[in-house]
Amino acid sequence: MPRRLPRCKVVTWFSALLLLALSFTAARIYVAFHLSDKYSLEGEAGNSSAEFLKEFVWPSNEPIVELALEIAKKPKIPPLLSNMRSIDESKLPYKCGIIFFYHIACTGGASMNHWLGKQVKHNGPHTSYWTSWGRHDGRERKFIDGMNNQTKKIGPNEWRVVHAHGYSYFPNASEAYLYQWREEVESQGCAFVVTTMLRDAIGHTISQTKGMIKPNLTLDEFMSHLEPENYNQRGIFERGAFVTQLDYLLYNMGPRNEYNATKEEKVRRAVELLQRHFDVLLLSDYDRFTDIIHKITGWSPTTMKQANVFDGDLNYSYAELQKIKHLTEANGDTMFIDAVKHLYYGHLEHLVI
Repeated sequence: MPRRLPRCKVVTWFSALLLLALSFTAARIYVAFHLSDKYSLEGEAGNSSAEFLKEFVWPSNEPIVELALEIAKKPKIPPLLSNMRSIDESKLPYKCGIIFFYHIACTGGASMNHWLGKQVKHNGPHTSYWTSWGRHDGRERKFIDGMNNQTKKIGPNEWRVVHAHGYSYFPNASEAYLYQWREEVESQGCAFVVTTMLRDAIGHTISQTKGMIKPNLTLDEFMSHLEPENYNQRGIFERGAFVTQLDYLLYNMGPRNEYNATKEEKVRRAVELLQRHFDVLLLSDYDRFTDIIHKITGWSPTTMKQANVFDGDLNYSYAELQKIKHLTEANGDTMFIDAVKHLYYGHLEHLVI
């Protein structure tokens, strides 16, 4: 069970954490712009996108293989706001389409998923909801087959919500399907809207640690897979129940970093996936999410209620918090969220000359 800190140590704990965060400010300013550097894109950053595709064994008889090979040849586009996917508000609402919600664990996704489900019930017979996920390997094939059906024969005023979660879909290796599904939907005159939610990197890791309470694991045991020497291991609890945001975006809960890509290459690849496919990306901004989805679909506005809320205590020593912070940064998650803040929210934009 988690340990409780004495009340007299609470102020000291927060002060120490604040000083620790401030001490890394200069490094994080550099990280926010690191991805825009040509050297990091084309130099010795690590494995290429083509090599990333090796992590998934494509069935040899599927035409998707040819598309996957073509994608691997695509040139690298600088990660700038002007190159991100965007939605033209003057054309809203779209008359029909699919909302593809990629649900990353511990980002408020349960609340978003419940809200989307209620929207389907609230907006009548021309809306539907579909999901296929689980807690074990082998789910992706079922999800892809189901998704191939979802993209067909969309009605002229129909909206379909698709929820991708645990083991459903592996964006890094199965990226080609996002291109295929978008083309299929847009060929029918409808919109294909891919969305996800992210949050502060260290806060996300701390939130994940609630998963170690029931099996009574120590923090060292729970986070052992993030140690540099364990770069390709999954989380110890339920074979990957603890997955950082960066790893979830790339690998979902499947095999993790099997080719030992550097954290810089992992971040570059994650930003590339966001740039190519995600139309709505937010950081812990749930009111804005509901507002954007309402504008896209024309649905009647409703509020989002919290779901799957943890009401226990998570108390750690200063040394344990340092470990959480260090391993989150070493995995690339802090760099990833800094890049997202810079690209999508203009974070530190005033420092660009």
